[in-house]
Amino acid sequence: MGTKDEEEWFRKFYEGTFLIKGWKSRMKEVLQPFSPAERDKMRGQLDSLGEKIGREWAKDNKVRRVGTPMLQKWGQDLQNAKKKGPDVLAETIRNLDTELDDLLA
Repeated sequence: MGTKDEEEWFRKFYEGTFLIKGWKSRMKEVLQPFSPAERDKMRGQLDSLGEKIGREWAKDNKVRRVGTPMLQKWGQDLQNAKKKGPDVLAETIRNLDTELDDLLA
């Protein structure tokens, strides 16, 4: 991976802190609308997405391409999509993954 600092920031992204939920907790919330069969598939997609987001966000501010405002926007996008049902939510997850891949290319 990267430096010790990057590992620590990634852990904070994934696990959260006293004040902020991490990806792991958010993922549980996002998966709620899906049927049990769909959850496994979507869990894999969210795991992959979270890994990519977290690893990039954990980098030094001078070089990273994912910043905190993006995390906040994407989190809001997922919450809004969750309210609209599993189909919209699945599409939003795919769109975020594509957006991130384009950003990191």
